[in-house]
Amino acid sequence: MTVRNLRPMSFRHLLLLALFTINLNALEPTNAKEAAEKKAAADKITADKFAHWKAALPAKQQVWETVLEQNLGTGFYLPLYQKDKLNGRVTAWDYVNDDPHLPRILLIGDSISRGYTLATRKALQGTANVHRAPENCGPTANGIKKLPVWLGEGHWDIIHFNFGIHDRKTPLADYEQRLETITAQLKASGARVIWASTTPVAEGGMKDATDADLVARNEVAARVMKKHGVEIDDLYAAIHPHLAKYQNSKDVHFGEPGYEFLGQQVAKVIRKTIPMLTNVNTAAIPTGKLEKDGYGWEERHAAIMKLKDELNPEIVMIGDSITHFWGGLPDGGKMGNRGFESWQRLFGKRSVLNLGFGWDRTQNVLKRIDLGELDGLKPKAIVIHIGTNNLAGTVNARASTPEEISAGIEAIIEKAQSKCPNAKIILMAIFPRGKTNAEPKRAILKDINTRLKAGPAKKSGVIFLDITDQWLSTDGSISKDIMPDSLHPNQKGYTIWADALQAVLPK
Repeated sequence: MTVRNLRPMSFRHLLLLALFTINLNALEPTNAKEAAEKKAAADKITADKFAHWKAALPAKQQVWETVLEQNLGTGFYLPLYQKDKLNGRVTAWDYVNDDPHLPRILLIGDSISRGYTLATRKALQGTANVHRAPENCGPTANGIKKLPVWLGEGHWDIIHFNFGIHDRKTPLADYEQRLETITAQLKASGARVIWASTTPVAEGGMKDATDADLVARNEVAARVMKKHGVEIDDLYAAIHPHLAKYQNSKDVHFGEPGYEFLGQQVAKVIRKTIPMLTNVNTAAIPTGKLEKDGYGWEERHAAIMKLKDELNPEIVMIGDSITHFWGGLPDGGKMGNRGFESWQRLFGKRSVLNLGFGWDRTQNVLKRIDLGELDGLKPKAIVIHIGTNNLAGTVNARASTPEEISAGIEAIIEKAQSKCPNAKIILMAIFPRGKTNAEPKRAILKDINTRLKAGPAKKSGVIFLDITDQWLSTDGSISKDIMPDSLHPNQKGYTIWADALQAVLPK
């Protein structure tokens, strides 16, 4: 092997190399103290810029930002949050400008909870105001100390909370006692409280704990929640079969797909709780299927979405099973077409879309509109008959008051007009139900219809059609000849509705 002679470096080259090395050394910290000083200087620049950004915010948001500054800690979370906001990024700790018509939700928990906050917030958009506690909540000891700060001064409708990972070395007896204290305080707030079981840890992911440690704490928590009557959102069971797909192999955290999965699970449990709230008008909060019925709610919605643009309806019928059972498309099958002859005589060859869903309440209709059932349509008229199912209280939803039902119907009208601004709205007074005038729901329906006439019916573009008297005999009873079950019309009954609509439908 031949070795080539290397030309010696000139003095000029040696000098340049020395200067370059000196400059590199100047850029790199020579020890931990210098590194800390450089970080502190960088953080101060960020803090100064953040203060300038904060000063331009509305007063209420400035208060929130101050709470974050006091609780996130200057060492890790606060500088990251400040950098995110200065760069226009959305974060879990963003200020939430509440919609006063929607429930307020508070998420309490550690970095796992922080990770799924944005996914939860997105899943519940338009359904709830989702806030989170202003820090990584850490262990139960911190919870006892900081709970008043996290709760703040506002009212919470639902509080979803978790501890465990930071308590992995806390003696179980101490953990249980602290959870008892925290749970009692949360319940005393008046909110509906939901406990989230602690998520698993990857094998070998933590030097000082194993998954068995977290399982033991979940068992303790389950005992406490049962004692206090608190619902459990079992995130451990939900995510465990998917750890290989979602969890980081070296710690307890998850990637974005994992947090999306957890956020959907959290939203599902919260969504199930919302219909039972009493401090908000649940009749006006868009909500998916609540009750089981003779067909799939999702399947009927899918059929409508597939059909609606092709049908290009002149008339849209919106309602519950009373509308659904009448006739038209999508075909109601065995449950539908109970008024086929009157439907054909009224509409003939006109294109009509039937958006009646069995068991639907006003909140279900609002959800279906949000899901696009009216998108792109240009009907001449939209007929709305909804609200009777809001009188029913079940394990899935509480009964609504007349005032709430009227507001829910008004929200439907507003959404329908925003989607189809040129459509004439024909608002039906809710039909009577029950065999006789002694039926308690009769008086409630009268109250609702009075409110509709005085409120939503007076909106521009709305016609109010009240055919209550046409359903009743002289003694106030409902004949089986027109409503066999005192609720759903038969062929003869649907003829009464058809004749009344005939006079007000646009040609």
